[in-house]
Amino acid sequence: MSAGKPPPPLPLQRPPGYRDPNTPIQHPPPQKAVKLPPSFQQAKRRRACCRICCCCFCIAMVILVFVSVSAALTFYLWFQPRLPQIHLKSIEFTKFNVSTTADGPVLDAAATVAVEIKNPNQNLGIVYDRTHVLLSAVNGDASLGEQTVAGFSQSKNNVTTLKFAMRVDKEIVDGKSAEELKKGFKSKSLLLNAEIRSGIGVKERRWATTPLQVEVVCDGVRFSQVEGGGGGGGSMPKCRIKVFNWYVYCFLILVKRLIQEILLQM
Repeated sequence: MSAGKPPPPLPLQRPPGYRDPNTPIQHPPPQKAVKLPPSFQQAKRRRACCRICCCCFCIAMVILVFVSVSAALTFYLWFQPRLPQIHLKSIEFTKFNVSTTADGPVLDAAATVAVEIKNPNQNLGIVYDRTHVLLSAVNGDASLGEQTVAGFSQSKNNVTTLKFAMRVDKEIVDGKSAEELKKGFKSKSLLLNAEIRSGIGVKERRWATTPLQVEVVCDGVRFSQVEGGGGGGGSMPKCRIKVFNWYVYCFLILVKRLIQEILLQM
């Protein structure tokens, strides 16, 4: 070997991923579609059917509620349900005696209380649950008796008078209250409170609502105003009805009733 001849060059190594451009491209064979087991396909179909049924049910319920509310609003505007008008018509005492015993002053009293109830509705009747009445005297804060009568119904645009028999025997009062009761009854300036608890609902020919519990208060009525039913020459004392929003209650009852009617027809 001659000392002046250079060694042959070493071949370069190909980098990773190098592809010879002259080599034809070979495509991988197509993969066969994997067939799902029949049980998986049935479960998928069942889930789809459940979703469709749920959507249809929700849409039907929305339509039902919308139709019911619209119909109830129409009925409400037509009937225009109103609360009854209640007046304390008369209080007749057949006995009122304050006496002194070994236990102190006692009150014996018996009275008949007349309450006038007017139904102002032109298209609806009113139903009343059991009615409980308590009578008391503001002077001396003494109870004058209580009574409960059975429920009843009232036709449209009707006036009804209820009578309650009140009685107390040997009701113990203090000395100051005894003097106030005697003076108030003698001068007819005795102040009386009547509290009425009942349930009130409305009815039509084919349906009636569930009575809503109410409290009626006739407070601070002077005895001279209602003695013997004369009204003291003036108008009868009007009582206040303490109740949850009556109009909202009637509207919701109408909606409930209409939904029940629609479901029964389906």
